[in-house]
Amino acid sequence: MFFNFMKNGVVFSTALDDNFLEVLSGEMPFKNEVVAIKLHMGEPRNRNHLKAEEVKRFVDLLKRMGCKPFLFDTTVSYAGKRNSVEGYFEVAAVNGFTDAFMECPIVIGDEEHEAVKGRLEYRVAKKLCGVSVLVLTHVKGHPCSGIGAAIKNLGMGAMTKKTKSEIHEGGKPVYVGGCEVCGVCVENCPIGVMKLDEDEKRPKPSLTDCLGCSNCTIVCPRGALKPRVAAFDFLLAEAAKAAISKFKKVYFVNFLQRMTRFCDCFDEPLEPVIADIGILAGGDILAVEKATHDLIVKKEGRDVFKELNKKSFREQLKAAEQVFLGKRNDGET
Repeated sequence: MFFNFMKNGVVFSTALDDNFLEVLSGEMPFKNEVVAIKLHMGEPRNRNHLKAEEVKRFVDLLKRMGCKPFLFDTTVSYAGKRNSVEGYFEVAAVNGFTDAFMECPIVIGDEEHEAVKGRLEYRVAKKLCGVSVLVLTHVKGHPCSGIGAAIKNLGMGAMTKKTKSEIHEGGKPVYVGGCEVCGVCVENCPIGVMKLDEDEKRPKPSLTDCLGCSNCTIVCPRGALKPRVAAFDFLLAEAAKAAISKFKKVYFVNFLQRMTRFCDCFDEPLEPVIADIGILAGGDILAVEKATHDLIVKKEGRDVFKELNKKSFREQLKAAEQVFLGKRNDGET
């Protein structure tokens, strides 16, 4: 194992072993309290998510620290098994997440929430409010944010279905005029639903299929498009901040392993696109997220997820700084 303390209190290890966990026991702010482990328990055919065996190591660690852990995630807004509490429990069990194996409760949140006002009304899952939270995140690519990591784990995963849908809808483009039909928006649409109307001389996305990633509004050289409410990255970061504001304490662990182009919500086999790097941990979400991006770029010698998904994760980092989730301290703009 290679172990290192990085900038801004971030810890890095190449392996999830006893030495690393011992270090984390001194770094994590939890002691003798209830701790929610916020994670994504995967889909039946996608095998890259966090493994039950990996998560169990943290359950046992928290118990040794005198804590009472429980696993937590929310139902999703799209069709599928995880759309209902009962269905999510079925999927979790298929993937090894059972009360018997984990030796702690598993809780799936749905509609019960506490609201936080921002550009939207963010509905934070009730079971996360007023308790400490360990955010375990499997890092992977994502078409809306370039990379899906801890900010997405909370900005989507800690919200109710209504808020999840509103974030996507709020990031969808609105035409405001001035299009020169250059095609930059078409070239940079991660899922290929942006079209140009040659007769009207303007972009015409399929808003039914559009995911609301806001990338077209970012790359348009003429400012001809704007998001309905705010850029997807801003709304996601603001939602993550809303969630954290409801936590008692929080700590973040990012797994840079089994990293695929698309997220763990895809219920299909996906092959990793880069080799495993290791695990990052820290108490500052933005510091952990920036270190995640930096290590991926350094390892590959290029911004591989921007190339694959056409969306730069730097937009997410900038948005997180705008809503005061932390500071990158690197001079980037």
